[in-house]
Amino acid sequence: MDGTWQAERSWHDASDRQCFSGDSAFRTAVAGKLRSIAPLDEPTITRRFVLTESMGEMDQGSMSMSSDMGMKFLINGASFDMDRIDEVSKVGQVELWEIVNQADMDHPFHVHGTQFQVVEHEKDGEVTKPAYRAWKDTVNVPAGETVRFLLRQDLPGPRMYHCHILEHEQLGMMGTIDVRA
Repeated sequence: MDGTWQAERSWHDASDRQCFSGDSAFRTAVAGKLRSIAPLDEPTITRRFVLTESMGEMDQGSMSMSSDMGMKFLINGASFDMDRIDEVSKVGQVELWEIVNQADMDHPFHVHGTQFQVVEHEKDGEVTKPAYRAWKDTVNVPAGETVRFLLRQDLPGPRMYHCHILEHEQLGMMGTIDVRA
């Protein structure tokens, strides 16, 4: 890159103009220097994961830890159960995942065993596309926002998907997908 890093989130370009990570000039400069990443094919299936939270008693038989207040963090209305397969997928199948955050706080959503390409964020009906295509294994889903991404699992076996905040994961915001050959 033609320039030097001056602070964690800003950069000086070749003309010594300070750019910030949120600026379009910064994104254009960075995107112009990144290697090209091929898009995944069109998805063959769409999966929807709704993130919520609740206060109350823990589900009987749940494998999630509980707090004194009975706080639960849920995916599609369910707490994690180690003996349950929540989703079944096929090796090589391109999928569109919609992560809908109906909770009151952000949730960094993580998928094991693969990487994905974020295709859009939606909040209050406004859809925004990422500035550039990138491989990720975690994406922050702000409160009230929906994030959509494409992924493909290339190896068979069960894997986890979950909120990457340890306390939320332990209180139930986790699921299992079984990828089959």
